Amino acid sequence: MKLLTIFAISSLSVLSINAFAAGDQKINCQTDATEVPYYYGWASCWASGRHMQEHVTKSFSQWHTIKETVFESGQWTTYQCNSILPSVGYDRVTSESCQYTPKAIIKEHLVTERYDSRTDTTYYAAGIVVADFNYSDRDGQVQKVEKWVDGVSTTRGHVDITSPATVKLRVTDNDGNVTVTSRSIRPPMIQQCRRGGMLILCDVDF
Repeated sequence: MKLLTIFAISSLSVLSINAFAAGDQKINCQTDATEVPYYYGWASCWASGRHMQEHVTKSFSQWHTIKETVFESGQWTTYQCNSILPSVGYDRVTSESCQYTPKAIIKEHLVTERYDSRTDTTYYAAGIVVADFNYSDRDGQVQKVEKWVDGVSTTRGHVDITSPATVKLRVTDNDGNVTVTSRSIRPPMIQQCRRGGMLILCDVDF
């Protein structure tokens, strides 16, 4: 086996599509506390001349319905009445509110040349990788997007990488929060294939 082939096998990527994400992090968080009332105690009321009571340990409604079903005079009778719970307590509830940094994603994928249905093999082009720029902001809007390939600015949504390059993405949201991510990308030097879920060299038997 040639040295070039040995090197290519050792450097095979495990991906046909891979994503390098940054951002979407909590910042400027604030914790707010509120007092939520609850009610408890003995509920007591009358229904058709029948006195009923029931102890309630905790309810978020001040009104409580007491219901009793009894067998009397040869039939079942249901009594029901409403009572105000006499005591009140408070639960302290905290909630967190945060801003989020924008998400910046560089997706890297190989270029498909053809698919062989007889062998279930996908053939990828050698010497080229596509870098896609993706971005979003979960709590607002993206206001500014800046992209570079080896320090050269680009406005394209994706770029073809045909030689080793550093790709950089900078995203600014409407709150002024900034996320920057970069990735060194190296195109495959020899044609690769995907067969049986594995990325392999196309002309090599394993």
